[in-house]
Amino acid sequence: MSDYIILLPVYNNVEKFKKYTYNFVTKYNLKSKCLFLIQNDKDATDYKESFPDIKQQRTPAGYYQAMNYMANKLPHNKKVVKIDDDFYSLKKVSGDKLVEISDVNNLFISIFNELKKSKLSLAGFYPMQSISYMKERQAVTKDLRFIQGAMYCFLNKGIKLHNNGKADFIFTIDNYKKDGGVLRYNHIGMKYKFEEGNEKADDLNRFLKTYGDYVSKVIRHKGGTSSILLKKNP
Repeated sequence: MSDYIILLPVYNNVEKFKKYTYNFVTKYNLKSKCLFLIQNDKDATDYKESFPDIKQQRTPAGYYQAMNYMANKLPHNKKVVKIDDDFYSLKKVSGDKLVEISDVNNLFISIFNELKKSKLSLAGFYPMQSISYMKERQAVTKDLRFIQGAMYCFLNKGIKLHNNGKADFIFTIDNYKKDGGVLRYNHIGMKYKFEEGNEKADDLNRFLKTYGDYVSKVIRHKGGTSSILLKKNP
């Protein structure tokens, strides 16, 4: 029996959680492991009324503040899965197609076992579902590869999230710097509802000032957003 916990940072959007992540955790019988991170009284009432089967933890206001509060509160090395409220699918490579994961609980248990064995702290998945991209890659890597924040697994080391549109890149690199690697399951891809507007004007420059040595390429898009490729072995 594994003692991992699933943190669900939510804010003022019961319908979005119901449409996406709630279906996922219900499908795979994970609700008993879930914990809402609740930021205000209204959400405490609304989420309790809509999802009475999921426990709640009151946190400071703000997505990053809520997660960082839990990093301080939870025991060192606590096994944690973090899932955002717009996550809805995990599929794995099987021959020339992608198929549903049959048992996500067992998957999480195996990931935490591998993290302990490899002496690493952070694990994630291929950030999209594309058989052509996924099947060409090594199934599991331990070098520096981006861990997308819609869902990931980690052993709590107290590493904080930064209030920056590149927060997932920063969290990936901070774990890599601490452990010398991160686990990425390239034959398991995920889907979530991507929302623009999280990257502020100066986020990229602030990120590059501190973490530029870990970046191999920056692609700047119209509208001020950007994409980053990391050096696999910086």
